[in-house]
Amino acid sequence: MKAKTIKATLRKKVDEWLETIEAAELRERAKRDAIVTGGAIASMLLKEPVNDFDVYFRTAATTRDVAAYYVARF
Repeated sequence: MKAKTIKATLRKKVDEWLETIEAAELRERAKRDAIVTGGAIASMLLKEPVNDFDVYFRTAATTRDVAAYYVARF
């Protein structure tokens, strides 16, 4: 895959996930702070199947709040 296609694929996957976050303020912070890294990018470059997407956040506060959101949902 070309870099432009990879970027579009990652954006689509992240946007789909963000839509599942019901708390609007948290959804916006997660969108602002999300970083996708890991093997998914290498797999797409090598035209291999993607196993998962590794999402990290720029701030500890967003990381904590996203984790707390999902803990509360369970």
